Amino acid sequence: MMIAIVGCGAMGSLFGALLARAGHAVWMVDNHPERAQVMASQGIRVETPNGDFGVNLSATADPAVVPEPRFIFIFVKAYDTAAAAETAAVFAAPETSLVTLQNGLGNVEALVRRFRPARIIAGTTAQGATELGPGRVRHAGFGLTVMGSATGPPNEPVEELANTLRGAGLEVALTDDVTSAIWSKLVVNCGINAVGALTRLPNGAVVADAGAAAVLSAAVQEAAAVAAAKGIALACGAPVEHAKQVCRATARNVNSMLQDMLRQRRTEVNAINGALARAGDEVGVATPVNDALAALVGAVERGYARQAS
Repeated sequence: MMIAIVGCGAMGSLFGALLARAGHAVWMVDNHPERAQVMASQGIRVETPNGDFGVNLSATADPAVVPEPRFIFIFVKAYDTAAAAETAAVFAAPETSLVTLQNGLGNVEALVRRFRPARIIAGTTAQGATELGPGRVRHAGFGLTVMGSATGPPNEPVEELANTLRGAGLEVALTDDVTSAIWSKLVVNCGINAVGALTRLPNGAVVADAGAAAVLSAAVQEAAAVAAAKGIALACGAPVEHAKQVCRATARNVNSMLQDMLRQRRTEVNAINGALARAGDEVGVATPVNDALAALVGAVERGYARQAS
């Protein structure tokens, strides 16, 4: 099967490597020409607790050369989703499905502005990946991928994609309510990502530290309250304990926001804690912890050039 990945960071590289190992024709589409060249010449190398593996695949920074795929995964940061949709439109066939398993809010909406909603497959993944360098990724956490159609119950493309991912070794569940799935992941990310980024701790260490765990718990409680006020049913009945369980299950994982901070890159805090705070304003739920986390991460980003070594 022809599959394209737009966005070749940690998660895009992981999914691209798993799908290529399963025998699919994978094209990695990157806006960094140097990284694309490394992947085109050397493939992708994945480190896992069960042994490392490498795959060869196609990679390019020129979307015009990509053959029409069956699926296009969008694995860019949330703030780049609209631009990624324009890139995908260059080589998408009329029957191509667009897939977002990204963090944060607003990704589905950005894709729907460019493609018909019926073409969008949305959801979340609990896989954990750390980018080690161009074409090198550590698979540091294993978990469920939940997805469905952006327009209703799972349809034929959703079922086809689920079987494709299962064939690549991923655990997949389907849902009739992608909004619930996205918000269930958002609630967890509100607690884990910013706290891990600010403390520079991997997931397991965040929940093991009493102070960090307390802030995580407060952020998750706020996020769950906003979801309840919006009438969104979360997939887990005890959000705080679920977030802590995710930390333990992905103990070695360096979350994506921390990876961005360590590389002094822009983070997705505005699509996670910031988006949650804006949603809270809309329904009249106060979110002081998420407000503070978003403000502090933003301050770190703005101060990259002035930070002490």
